[in-house]
Amino acid sequence: MLNLRHGLLATILCTTLFAYSAFAQSLTQILDTIHNPDGTTFNGTVVITWNGFSGNSGHSTSKVSVSARVFNGALSVFLAPTTTATPGTYYQVAYTSSNGLVTYNETWQVPPSATPLTVANVRVASTGGGSTGSGAGPGVQYATLPIAISQVTNLSASLSSINSSVSDLTSQVNDLASSIASSGNISALQTTVNNLSTTVTGLQTTVSGLNSTVAGLSSTVGANSTMLTGLSSTVSGLSSTVSGQTSSISTLTGNLSALTSTVNGHTSSLSALNTTVGGLSTSVTDLGNSLTSLTATVNTLSASGSTAVFVDAEVPAGTVNGVNTAFTLANSPAPTTSLTLFRNGLLQRLGIDYTLSGASITFAAGSVPQGGDLVRAYYRIPGTGSATSFNDGELPSGTINGTNLTFTLASAPSPASSLMLFKNGLLLTQGVDYALSGVTVTFANTTVAPQTGDSLTASYRH
Repeated sequence: MLNLRHGLLATILCTTLFAYSAFAQSLTQILDTIHNPDGTTFNGTVVITWNGFSGNSGHSTSKVSVSARVFNGALSVFLAPTTTATPGTYYQVAYTSSNGLVTYNETWQVPPSATPLTVANVRVASTGGGSTGSGAGPGVQYATLPIAISQVTNLSASLSSINSSVSDLTSQVNDLASSIASSGNISALQTTVNNLSTTVTGLQTTVSGLNSTVAGLSSTVGANSTMLTGLSSTVSGLSSTVSGQTSSISTLTGNLSALTSTVNGHTSSLSALNTTVGGLSTSVTDLGNSLTSLTATVNTLSASGSTAVFVDAEVPAGTVNGVNTAFTLANSPAPTTSLTLFRNGLLQRLGIDYTLSGASITFAAGSVPQGGDLVRAYYRIPGTGSATSFNDGELPSGTINGTNLTFTLASAPSPASSLMLFKNGLLLTQGVDYALSGVTVTFANTTVAPQTGDSLTASYRH
């Protein structure tokens, strides 16, 4: 009885292994770079169709199509060998470019190979018969997803074989039960029969579970088919988008290169600006020293009566065009150091920014007045004038906040042109930047008015 049980289990195991072996096979990788007829790399979709065949056992292998996406010519796909099928079969391959301008078909026969093969290794001239269908020639019918149980090679036959084996086993068990009933050792044999019945029932449950699993697999494959179709469309759209951005990326690269060149080209300008700012700081310091010296001189003159005539805010004669360097004053300053010369409100330095010979001013190359610049001169000349008082470095009263336009001096400048009003050390232009009425200074607008943190000083006679 024990030997009978072992033999029965061996029969069931062999049947199961036979069903499993129907699905097991080695795949061959096709790995290559695809080119268009004009030599450019191919971009698009390759549809590979397994046309099916009939083996010696009479079972039919279902027709299946697989789609492979090719980008920049790169193709990689794993396929079941066809040269070892009985009889030998083939794959129909349809190429379609992304832009729809290139379509062509060919036939592959794939041998078993442990190393990747190129398309040239598997391409054949024809299938040796049979008509071709749309895209691959007339007559070819591509399989569709989801795959039904009937389309899985030998699965239905294997399941039928298992069911048949179980049915035969049931009959054998029943016959065995009858034999045992006719024998004398009923109790022992009944126990054996019960055990076998339990085993058979378990096998029936296993087969039922296998059927449910296969049905679920079919549904899953169907669902994945829709997902794969959507993914293919998404990848195709992404490829088009990336290709469309090539020109924009190229333009951006060019703009960045031009911007880099522009920034590099301004290095010398920034250096010159730093030098100018440094010179401005020196000029402000020199102006402060000049005003201090001038205050002392004027105070001395005021104490004993004036023996000098003052010239205020004179515009030197000469063409302001960025080329002319020679300008002429109405008088020769006396002493020479009494000349205070401003260009756009910035104090010019004698001997550095310009030279003075009598009434002639000659600007240095780096300080030549440009078109639109304002040049103003303040100086003394010999003569007798009335005694006068000076206010130097005065801080006009008024709120410095960027919005207040009105400030008040301690005294009314006399003459009005003697007023030199400085914002952050830069001479402002009367009648342009501000207006003067008695002791009241009114700025033209909030742009030129002192901002929070600015300094405002005034020097004048009265």
